[in-house]
Amino acid sequence: MARLLGAGYGFVVVDSFEEKRGLRLVQAASEKLGLPLSTWSVSRGMTPPAAGRSLGDALTALRGAARPGLLALLGLDFAGLTPVERRMLAEVATEGPASGQHLVALGPLGDFPPEFQREAAVVTLAPPDEGELRALLEEAIAEKHAEVVDREAAVAAARGLGLEEARRVFRMALLDQGDLTPTILGEKRRLLRHNSALDCIELSEEEMAGLSRVGGLENLKKWLVERKKSLSAEASAFGLPPPKGLLLLGVQGCGKSLSAKAIAAEWRMPLVRLDLAGLFTEHGSPQTALRRAIASVEAMAPVVLWLDEIEKGFSGVESGEDAILARLFGWFITWMGERSSSVFVVATANDVTHLPPELLRKGRFDETFFVDLPNEKARADILAIHVRRRGRDPQALPLASLAKRCDRFSGAEIEQTVIAALHVAFSQGRDLIADDLWNAFHYTVPLYQMYEEKIRALRVWAQDRARPASSDARLVDIGKQA
Repeated sequence: MARLLGAGYGFVVVDSFEEKRGLRLVQAASEKLGLPLSTWSVSRGMTPPAAGRSLGDALTALRGAARPGLLALLGLDFAGLTPVERRMLAEVATEGPASGQHLVALGPLGDFPPEFQREAAVVTLAPPDEGELRALLEEAIAEKHAEVVDREAAVAAARGLGLEEARRVFRMALLDQGDLTPTILGEKRRLLRHNSALDCIELSEEEMAGLSRVGGLENLKKWLVERKKSLSAEASAFGLPPPKGLLLLGVQGCGKSLSAKAIAAEWRMPLVRLDLAGLFTEHGSPQTALRRAIASVEAMAPVVLWLDEIEKGFSGVESGEDAILARLFGWFITWMGERSSSVFVVATANDVTHLPPELLRKGRFDETFFVDLPNEKARADILAIHVRRRGRDPQALPLASLAKRCDRFSGAEIEQTVIAALHVAFSQGRDLIADDLWNAFHYTVPLYQMYEEKIRALRVWAQDRARPASSDARLVDIGKQA
């Protein structure tokens, strides 16, 4: 901050919820530059006191002092500024540096007025790094005289939290003693819920089994195993950048969302879902909300960022009718191409016709996989997974025959059929038998029969544009011949 002020910026905007931490940085800059520091807030007016409590009074006092000074504006609401206040801010921003007078605004950035975009320097206050978090944890441990099982895991779990948030979370976690990580992650999920665009997904103990819960998709699994190795320090020394992400296209209910959770579990990373529609309900512009959400995610790195049904979030970009959405998309794909943080993006899509072509360009994602209906072997694997999940021995059932019977069923449909068969067995007061599954398959109408033309068209599109997630491309070939 001292560099920006020393370079002649009359107005610096610090986009952050951490007012106390930001104010400490402002105080350090004022001491380094030898600028007397004053603060203003709408509730307290100026400190040290000056005549009047309004923003106009504070700006008038700064200009009237006729000497160098730094005024920190706390919680400034740009949207609520009067025309006179806007003009006075602009005058201080452009004319103030000549006499050593500067402004710093601290708080979450909402709709930033266009007249300040050229004159003001906007900076985002990064969350505390691991060194700062480690010092906070040690301070809390000494304060509570506690014993901690894995301090580094606790520090890693707290990445992305603000300084005061981390201080409170550490203190709360230390009340439980032992392993702090579950408490820290739980509190982080609670804090992220304040951002309607982000959701930190808590994986169940069963979901933590990773790729073993996913039937079929051999090519995708092999690719993920290879890329997992590139996350290591040895891979970085070898010259490999961290993997960027995957785009999973395909038929509904065939394991795309399940794969996103399995990747996070397999790689032992937190999973955060970004709801693009939620950006439009956040305070301020959607672009600001997206920038803040991405900053939060990057601070948690390494992390898996999941964008479910991405085509719905960016539907209409190609038509050019929605200028806000177009700018949002432009910022996002620029970040996708240029990011260097360890954020692995998993985007899923069911309808490729609504995907902007810029999203499919090489460099956005490491690979694009097409997830088709499961082949016979995969169907047998999926059946075994769901039967075993519900406490039954898959070997007691004719899985091979049942897998032939449920041809063109999706993984989700197979799961629901197993549940339907269990309902029948339970209602009759006996255990599950093969006939229950045979009958359930008979009465289930798979999605393929209702949307056969759309699925065939999807396969034709994917034939030369995406890599098959399964090692058996038989169904894709059928789609191409149709």
